[in-house]
Amino acid sequence: MKGGQKIQFFLKNYLSFKNFWPNSDSGKNPIKDRNKDQLNKQYSSYQRKQNQNRKSKSENQTAILKNNIPITLLCIATGIGLYFNLPGEGNSKVCALLIITLLFLGGLSQNYRYLNNIIIGALIIIIGYSLALYRTHTSTTPLLNQTLKSFDVVMMVEENQPLQKNRIRYTGKLLSLSKLSKNKIPKRVRIRTTDQGPRFKYGDLLCMRAMLARPKGPIRAGGYDFGFALWFKQIGATGFNISPIRLCPYNQDRIEHQSSISQIIANIRSFIGNKIDNGLNEPERAMARALILGDRGRVNRDDLEAMRKAGLGHLLAISGLHMAVFGGTLFILIRALLALFPIFSQNHPIKKYAALSALIGSFVYFLISGQSIPTQRAVLMISVLFTAIMIERTALTLRNVAVAALIILVLKPESLMSAGFQMSFAAVTALIVTYQMLRDFEPLKNLKHTPRSSWLKPFYYLGGIWVTSIIATIATAPFAIYHFQNVSYMGPVGNMLAIPVFSLLLMPSALMSLIMMPFGLEALAFIPLKYSIQILLSTAHWTASFYPATITVGAINLSTVIIMMAGLVFLFFTNRPVNLIGAMLIIIAPISTLKQKKPDIYIGATAELIALRGKDQKLYAPTGRKGTFVLKNWLKADGDRRTLNYVRNSQDLLCDDSACTGKTAGLRVTLIKSIAALEEACHTADILIYRFSITRKCKNPKLILSKKELTNSGTLSIYIKDGKMEIISANQFRKNRIWSAYR
Repeated sequence: MKGGQKIQFFLKNYLSFKNFWPNSDSGKNPIKDRNKDQLNKQYSSYQRKQNQNRKSKSENQTAILKNNIPITLLCIATGIGLYFNLPGEGNSKVCALLIITLLFLGGLSQNYRYLNNIIIGALIIIIGYSLALYRTHTSTTPLLNQTLKSFDVVMMVEENQPLQKNRIRYTGKLLSLSKLSKNKIPKRVRIRTTDQGPRFKYGDLLCMRAMLARPKGPIRAGGYDFGFALWFKQIGATGFNISPIRLCPYNQDRIEHQSSISQIIANIRSFIGNKIDNGLNEPERAMARALILGDRGRVNRDDLEAMRKAGLGHLLAISGLHMAVFGGTLFILIRALLALFPIFSQNHPIKKYAALSALIGSFVYFLISGQSIPTQRAVLMISVLFTAIMIERTALTLRNVAVAALIILVLKPESLMSAGFQMSFAAVTALIVTYQMLRDFEPLKNLKHTPRSSWLKPFYYLGGIWVTSIIATIATAPFAIYHFQNVSYMGPVGNMLAIPVFSLLLMPSALMSLIMMPFGLEALAFIPLKYSIQILLSTAHWTASFYPATITVGAINLSTVIIMMAGLVFLFFTNRPVNLIGAMLIIIAPISTLKQKKPDIYIGATAELIALRGKDQKLYAPTGRKGTFVLKNWLKADGDRRTLNYVRNSQDLLCDDSACTGKTAGLRVTLIKSIAALEEACHTADILIYRFSITRKCKNPKLILSKKELTNSGTLSIYIKDGKMEIISANQFRKNRIWSAYR
């Protein structure tokens, strides 16, 4: 029945004035009653169909919304990744033209569903590309275009990060730099102290003499780009002080009277840091600072290495677990406190009040914890969770994860390239998918409703930790290998032992200490905090004692990571053929890595360090105080677990005070330390490296490299085959990018 007919029948039979008058017949009219029954049936059927259509339309809209957000995220991430991996800079005019063109084509193709979807996807990719381009160019800063030199520095402190041995790294605005005009001065500078002087706070104006250089690039081809990360913080120079740091006598009033949110947060962090320093001893002090303030600089190297080998390194980076325990504990405390007042609790939704209070407390914790990328993701997720409690909705869904990731990428597109973003979202996505699968698993449902289910709750908790750790380890393994070249297989054991202590004792104690600090009662909370940190460290060292606690895989390329992640995604599908494709991709990815050729020679950017591949296909290099960090990175990229003592003991590379000489793949390499070794090197070396000025021309070497050339190129990776050399420099993909100092 159509809408118009329905209205006519309704008016005629129900709102007609005839209904107010008695029927002329004394009895009932069977024909009229039959027509009414038929009308009622038709109207009920019509209403039923309308409700079904409305429900199916709502479900379709919800399904479209759920599908569109992850697809939008994928397209945005594709555009951002495309921009950051191109060898040259993009053009904003071309981006604007493409966006206008795609908008026009999208309007014309509305009647063609699949074509319209493709055009919209391409449009979102270009938008992601444009976001990365805009963010990169709005973060511009002059870069110090010199190597390490001495400067008179005047800077305003914005951040003070504690390091080991009570040293501090200051980051702040650069107000003056000797010998340079104002338009060539970087906006910010990062300086590491070399002494144990006083600790200055946010807003202090500091004067010193410092050795500064431009931010460093990657220390091997395809490695982590330090300059890229610092560019978006507008840091154009880094170094260390060579004179005592002092407060500048001028313009101090202008700095002290500044009022900003950043200064308030810095003062609160300083207040909390002082309370921790005065109330705890090492190593508990360093761990407490890491867990509450996000300052990991003071954590002992042995403790840090043990935490990483035990698979507990994620506890030192404030992320979802910290935020969940912190916010959850605060939620329980406030709800229990409000429940003590029966009249109030019976007349008010105390659960929603507790959720709102926990949301505010979690945001405050986010502000004082350093605001890293994993913490940003965590605070967004916890905000969605508590908001869902207040509006009575489901919180833990993949759509909410996608929304959190989308917000971060729109505000900070460079986050896509960071290990924290990739590993954090990979872990939380895998955990939510696994949770949804296990929630619908019938045997587990039946087990929970057994009479003895209450006795099994502790085992549910431990089993949940174990499963969570395994899933998170598998999901983050490709990114851990790509960024750090190793993965911890002892993680499930370490997490099963440490997470209960962390969740039930350590973080609640940290929360109570923060609540008590304004009243000077934090010492009461520091007692359980101290013992819980000791238990955590003991667990980490015990777990890391199993050799080898980590597997060093070596460097892999980005394509291998993408293949592995695609395989993991396909494994979670319910379709069996898709699962098989995922398993095949996971098997293929490591095989492609095995065929990846390793460099025969590494040459450092300072012309002071080389590493040659010996006859046993392992790297050998001279070791000393300089270049230790670089050499360890080369060994990790090579998948080599040896210590530096074994790296220098080889007949393939011999060193003395004048030169280091070795032979690999049929070519002789010589690194000159003294001018006295130049004569012999010119006649015998195939590859000659020197770091000082020479006037003599050597004709015999096939390749001659000076310090200046290496400074511009960065670390060189040389591949030798049949006497021919293939040279790949660390900076070859940076020269045409805006964050590179070599443009």
